[in-house]
This record gives sequence, structure tokens and C-alpha cells, in this order.
Amino acid sequence: MTLVFVLRITLLALRESVAGFVLALGAAYLPFLCCAVLTASLAVQAQVSDAWQPVPKEDLLLKDNPVNPGSSAMILEREVYTDDEKRLQREWVRIKIFDEEGGKYGDVEIPYVARSTSIEDIRGRTVRQDGTVIEFQGTVFDNLVFKHKKLRYQAKTFTLPGVEAGAVVEYAYTMRWKQALPDYVRHPAAYLFTDGWTIPTATWTIQRELFTRHARLVFRPVKGGNLGWVTVRVTDNPPSTQPDGSVRMEVTNVAAVEEEDYMPPISTVNSRVHFYYRVGPLWDFWSGYGKISAKEAEKLINKTKFLEHVAREIAPPSDPADLRLHKLYTRVQQIRYISYEPSKTEKEMKRESLAENKSAEDILRHGYGFGNEINFLFTALARAAGFDASIVQVADRRTTFFEPTVLDGSQLTAIIVLVRLSDKLLYLDPASRFCPYGVVPWFETDTRGVLWDQRGGSVIAIPAQTSESAVIRRTAELKLQPDGAMEGKVEIGFDGQEALDRRLSAAETDEAGRRDLVEDEIKQWLPPGVSLTLDSVTGWELAEEPVRVKCHFYAAHFAAFTQHRMLFPPAIFQANRRAALTGWRRHQPVYFDHPYSEVDDITISLPAGYRLEALPEDVAANTKFAAFKATHLSADRKVHLERRADMNGYFFPLDAYSPLLRYSWQLRKSDADNVVLHLLEEAQGR
Repeated sequence: MTLVFVLRITLLALRESVAGFVLALGAAYLPFLCCAVLTASLAVQAQVSDAWQPVPKEDLLLKDNPVNPGSSAMILEREVYTDDEKRLQREWVRIKIFDEEGGKYGDVEIPYVARSTSIEDIRGRTVRQDGTVIEFQGTVFDNLVFKHKKLRYQAKTFTLPGVEAGAVVEYAYTMRWKQALPDYVRHPAAYLFTDGWTIPTATWTIQRELFTRHARLVFRPVKGGNLGWVTVRVTDNPPSTQPDGSVRMEVTNVAAVEEEDYMPPISTVNSRVHFYYRVGPLWDFWSGYGKISAKEAEKLINKTKFLEHVAREIAPPSDPADLRLHKLYTRVQQIRYISYEPSKTEKEMKRESLAENKSAEDILRHGYGFGNEINFLFTALARAAGFDASIVQVADRRTTFFEPTVLDGSQLTAIIVLVRLSDKLLYLDPASRFCPYGVVPWFETDTRGVLWDQRGGSVIAIPAQTSESAVIRRTAELKLQPDGAMEGKVEIGFDGQEALDRRLSAAETDEAGRRDLVEDEIKQWLPPGVSLTLDSVTGWELAEEPVRVKCHFYAAHFAAFTQHRMLFPPAIFQANRRAALTGWRRHQPVYFDHPYSEVDDITISLPAGYRLEALPEDVAANTKFAAFKATHLSADRKVHLERRADMNGYFFPLDAYSPLLRYSWQLRKSDADNVVLHLLEEAQGR
């Protein structure tokens, strides 16, 4: 489950630092909050100027990006000055707009954490190609992006005036941190530390959505602080310490991170520099991190006499071990999970007056939990029942991959429970809504994390899923009419991870909304012109059962005709869009979230007046990462298609794209092959 529980003041500092909070929420806002990218003006500056720098005439006349032709816009200059002594960051960015699409960069969004930061001194302007200057004098809006308890993640938004192709837009602002750095960061020599940890501070994101022509990065640390940093995918001009104690880095012609369908999270492909302050001994950072986390969470996961009594009632010792654990899991999932409920106003929250959970007993007695408290309760009950259960904090693959060299625990944004049961390891996540026993959501699989252990944590790998853990089963009984119309019944079952995916995506919708989501998805699998009517959708609330769909299929013109023949594709369900890759050129790796299987069983009754002339060829394709098989049979004037596609891989680097693309084309070619019917002579005159 996504981590929202704060463990200790040091981890609170992690959480409310810029880098820590943004990595916890995801990569979408990483370029805005986590970076400290400075571009050079003509003079070397230590901080962003309060006055606009003149726009060179050659920049106003620039019609395209000479390094990357065809760009809709590019960053010409960027300056950001981050000062940890004053706890502020001043940022200025200048962007050249080349076409209408690039005009979207005149809409500015500056996210921030309302509790710990403020945005001040916002200014902006547009300089048109003829040199006309239009100052921003509009309204700055303050929008709520995300809220949890007292944590508010907001964004200042505004639109620069007069944006058009050929113009240069620029804006500047100041971000201030309300919380001072701990005294032990400023004066570490005055403290005796038994454990070691880090306090993350600025993160420089080098690669962005737009090409950057010139950037200079400057960071001024606190005096006396034990500063460290690590680079991720930085190959040229690494940061260096200056005589005045600041750290600087200058870059030119930085390629944009080109976004594509089915690409990994941006934070896993761009280049970055992470800064942090070292506190105490850091002989083995992740071991110490797991040790500190385990100590601070002890009240929430420690077994007690009361919990032992409850555990015996829920799961009697006479039951088999796996059944006992399953019963505890089921009971914990019955706890009211407030974090999944619709957001409430502060007045509504105050009216309900929910008491804070300070222990696992509190969670059980109160009957509700926030964030990961349900996983903590499950761990405590499992321990009370005699199981060897531990917390594992992992990287959520939706937003990031674990970087062990980055000494920042905020990259571990999800929590699961590890139970050692006889000779096997079980990874469980009862705090994830609708997650069945024995399963964790895909974004918590094939990832790495840190095991919490008071003797010292350790980095462990969470196993990957197989295609059998996420299956879509589709059956159809259809009848083809002499006029080429097709009609019949279709049933679809979403099993395992596929069911969990749909339950989570529809969690905030009503029954009508759920039906619309399912109907829209199924229509994407079908050829154009098909009318689909849902009869029923069941299994939404049954975590360990498939989501089942029954519907009616009708296509008025499904078959095509020649003078004496009728042709139609028996594969009415086209290849999953995850396999529908196009184009030989690819900039980013391919990322499908998780392995999956599609199993089709389609029977089509043939119309009177026609005889079967030809069936599509059977296909069997096997690769290192996938397998596909399509078998066509005919009997009793029916055509039967059995089709199975297993995608066993989900991450494909660029050098693996060509075989993946060939496999995708092979599937689509097979799906497009036609059954051929011949018009009988006695029917030709009708």
C-alpha cells in the first residue's frame, strides 16, 4: 500500500523535504518541485536577478531548434538559486515557442506543499517576435491537487498573455521552506549519533520534457552541514564544489525526455543529481534505515496479550497455518479504510472527530485505519498468532525504480508485509483495497525494497508476477447471417491482477460508471461498427473472484463480400492494445506494467447458402518474452477459434524493441486473417 505513515522526526524531515515528498507522490511533478536547474545569463550570477534579462534578437528570430528540428518549444535559459541557509529557491525560466502546440507552455503550474512551503513573488511576461513585451498582470490561482489529513499538495497556476508562435515566454518565482533544517544538520559535531541517516534536500533534474539549450545549476548548503550527493545517469559535467562552498553544474544542449506510449516513469529514464546531508555514521545506509524504521514502528506492529487473544479467536491454532493466515488477512480487510473514502472538508472531519491510532490495538478497537495502518495491524496480528511477519518498504513501480545509490528513503513509497510460512515466502498487502490473499498489486512486484528489522535492515527483491497471475478470458457464441451481420453473446472474465486493476480504477465510481468503464474498454477490442450491450457486470466487491461481464454483440456489416464469396475475421477480439505497437523508431523503453494472458474461445455459426472454403492458417509463435497460438477448427457448420497470447515480459529496453514489434505485427496479422465462405450455386439466384 502507498506509504503515508510518518515514522519519526527524521523521516518526517525526509517526507517534507522537496525531494522526499515529490518522489512519494510520483514523477509527474518532479521537474517542478525537486529540481534546482539554473541557466546562465551573459554574466555569471549567484542567484536569480529581480529584473528581466534582455532577450537577444537572435532568440526572437529563432524559427526552430537547430539541434532538434521540429520541436514545438525549447528552454532557452533557466536559472534557479537554492539557498539552504535562507531556506528558499528562486527560479526563472525562458522558453521559445515555435508553433501552436508549443503554446501550451504559456500555461504555468507551480506545485508546492502548503504545510511546508509557500510560493511568492510570481511574475511573468511574453516577448513577441517583433519585440513587443506583454507583462503578466492576470490572476494566479491556487488549486488543490492532493489532500491527506493535514497534508495539502497545491499548485499555483496562471496563463501568460499573448502567447503565439515565435514568442518567448518567461516567468520567475520564489519558493520558501517554512521548516528549518534540524540543528544536528547545522552543527553535527555537537551531537553523538548511534545511528546514521540522511536528510534529503535539493534534487536537480537535468533532462526535462523540453530540450534545454543552456543551464547552470547552483546550490548553497548550510554552513557546517555534511553535504553529499549522487548522480543518476549523468555522463557529462558532473557537479563540483566551488571555493565559496556552493555546488555548481553547467550543462548545454540537454536532450528532451521524449514521452511515448508505454514508456517507464520519467524518473527512471531522466538524469538527476540528488543532494542530502549526512547525519551520523553511514557505514550501511539501508541496513540502518531498516533498523530505525523497525524501532519507530514497534508500537504499531508489536504483539500484545490482547492481540494474541483476538488472533486466537479469528484463527484458531487447530487450523492449518495457511488457513489461519488467510483468516487474519480477511478480518483485517474488513477494517474501515478511511484513505480510500472520498475527500472530506475540515468541517466534516472535525464533526466525525476520529481519534488517532497510536497502536495496533487502537486500529482494531476503533475499527478504522489510515494509510498503511491496516498493514501494520495485519503484521501485529500475524505476529500475535505466532507467524514470522515483517514490514517491507518498497519502490512503487508506477513512479520510480529503486536506486540503492540514492540515499533517500522517500523513494520507497509503498509498504507490504512479508510472512515466512514454512518453506515459502508470502508477500501480502491487505491495505490495498480489493487485493486478494496471496497477491500484491503489480506495482509492488518485481521491485526492490528494505526489510524493517531491529537487528539491521536489508535490501530485498520482490518476485515478479507471471502471465498466469493476470488473465483475461473471453468466450463468444455468435451467428453469422447471410447478409453479413453478426450477432450473439459474449462473456468476459478478468482474473487476478486484471480484476484488481479494474476494481481499483473503478473504486470511486458508481454502478453506472463501472459499466461505462467496462463497456468502453471492450469496445476498444472490437472492430468498428460493432454494437455492444452490457447485460451484467458482477464481482466488483469480491476480491478473490473474477470480475465477470456478459454482453450482447451485434454488427450489421461484419462480413465483406465478393461476387461469390463472404469473408470475415473469426478473431472478433483484436490483439490487446498493449501489443499494438507501431513504427520502427522508438526513443524510450517499452513498459507494460505487468505480464498478462489473453484466452479466447470463439464459436461462429455459418449462414445458410454458403459452404466453408478456407480457414485462416493456424499460428504458433514463441519468443523469449511471449507466446501466441491460434487454432482454427470447423464442424457442424461452425467455425471455432481458440486463441491464447501470453506476454511474459513487461520491460523492454531499446535493443529489444525490434523483436517485440515483429511479435506485435504477427499477432495483428493473425487477427486480420479471414474465413472464406463460398456461395452455393442453388443460392446464387436468390
